[in-house]
Amino acid sequence: MLNVYKTLGWFFKQEWKKYTIMLILLLILSFMTIIPANLVGEAIDDISTGDITRNSLFFLILLLVLVPIVRYFFDFSYHYLINYQGQKLSYQLRQKYLKKLFEMDSKLYEQYSKGELIARVTNDLQSLTVAATSLLQEIIYNGSLLIFIIGTMVLTISVKLTLVSVTIMPIAVFILTRILNKMRKVYKIHRVIYSDMTEKVLESIEGVKVVRAYVQEENDFQKLEGALLRDIESWRKIVNFETVFGPLFDFIYSIAYFLAFAFGTYLVIHKEITVGDLITFTMYLGTLYGPIISLSNIFNQINNAIISNERFAEILNKETDVKDIVNPKEIINFNKIDYRNVTFKYPFDKHNVINNINFTINIGETIGIVGPTGAGKSTLIRQLLREFNVTEGDVFIDDVPIEDYKIDDVRNLVGYVPQSHILFRRRVDENILIGNPKADVTNIERAITIADFKKDLAYLSDGLQTMVGESGTTLSGGQKQRLSIARAIVKDPQILILDDSLSAVDANTEETIINHLKEYRSGKTNIIVAHRFSAVKDADMILVLSEGQIIESGTHHELMALNGWYKIQYEKQTSMGK
Repeated sequence: MLNVYKTLGWFFKQEWKKYTIMLILLLILSFMTIIPANLVGEAIDDISTGDITRNSLFFLILLLVLVPIVRYFFDFSYHYLINYQGQKLSYQLRQKYLKKLFEMDSKLYEQYSKGELIARVTNDLQSLTVAATSLLQEIIYNGSLLIFIIGTMVLTISVKLTLVSVTIMPIAVFILTRILNKMRKVYKIHRVIYSDMTEKVLESIEGVKVVRAYVQEENDFQKLEGALLRDIESWRKIVNFETVFGPLFDFIYSIAYFLAFAFGTYLVIHKEITVGDLITFTMYLGTLYGPIISLSNIFNQINNAIISNERFAEILNKETDVKDIVNPKEIINFNKIDYRNVTFKYPFDKHNVINNINFTINIGETIGIVGPTGAGKSTLIRQLLREFNVTEGDVFIDDVPIEDYKIDDVRNLVGYVPQSHILFRRRVDENILIGNPKADVTNIERAITIADFKKDLAYLSDGLQTMVGESGTTLSGGQKQRLSIARAIVKDPQILILDDSLSAVDANTEETIINHLKEYRSGKTNIIVAHRFSAVKDADMILVLSEGQIIESGTHHELMALNGWYKIQYEKQTSMGK
């Protein structure tokens, strides 16, 4: 548990003044809890001896009324502060977590599923927030209350009676702690199963159209139900454990209460304590019930906090492989890019995706990249996005290794349209402005024109203000592609990469977009990855990839003269189009 608070030490240091105030309030609240029992005991003794007077009775009643009122004021102040701190910590933890996710390279997202990452920023983060607020409150409040009550029992009533009644309790706590340590593995397994369930739910929601299209609702539901049942079964083990050992404190308390009455009566008979002392003692013992019951919850919360801390810290302690060097160079534009003996393998793959790649991109050129599926085309051009470090060789920009430049500067050179079009649940114009939040209306209209999206606005209910469904579900495949292209173009990047981004548009639309690129992006660099050769026919250079290697390169006419793979595939596509 110390590791949890060590992890959160930065927050305690930042908020130490408020935590000091809360500590004082908790100590006052716990001390005030024992006052009524003491007052009642004294009143009983005064009544039994006949020393009670009207004034003393009035004063006693006044105190019994004032104590809860004053206690309410302190309680209100404490809960206001603790709730405020909880919200503040939750916000700052989420901020740290999301910042870390944005800092990390793509390796992290290959290692962890969406469900796993979401579970850590929801359930695990909540457990850490509880550890710094309500759990800390329970430990301090119940701990101080136990000390105050037991200390008062010893100092004001009877050492012997206290030892007989209370000694059994720490023994039970020790036994339960040992058992809880063994159960920690079960809690960890449950967190993994919960993450898998979350991932399955997300997958089912995101893929609902495909599931319906193939009439696989029943199969998908069965898989989802299986994930839910595994989660329930995992949780059942924890519930069964808590059901068996949770009532242990009730049982221990009952024994302590019986011992207090039995031995307390013996002491009263022998006049070692008064009847008022015995009543006060039993009231103190009754007050102990709350803190002891809370201990069972505290142990469960401690287990959750320890596991959550490990899982949450695992992400925060990750280091990205792709990061700026000390004193990186700045870059705004370039003259040429060289791939020199570039080999790349994804972090969790066994084999290279591209091997010993060499070619040059000059500013203002349009580069076409073609090849069979799985040849490494997307992997080749994504090296310009600095998602990963190359395995061997290097990419040079103006004869300087790409690693020597600021990562953000390199990425700002590029406008990238991926194969899978990620659109957000925002208006059409807001999706476009992601590419350049400072773009004005003129820039937006220009981007829409180049992407040939203007003709679609008439069919959208509110034009540019039309709300796009989640993941672009309200748009057709071609519309999503062209909207993604407009988002990249509004950035007006030095390098525009279309990664198979014209596959969902018809031949006429493709031709229109290519012609617009020639017209509006003169002097800028374009890289087009395509399966339809018509998209790259007019490129300054076409690279043909196969099994991660460049097997042919040149202009369309040069490649046709080679009588190789390009010519064969081009003639097949041409004949099929006739």
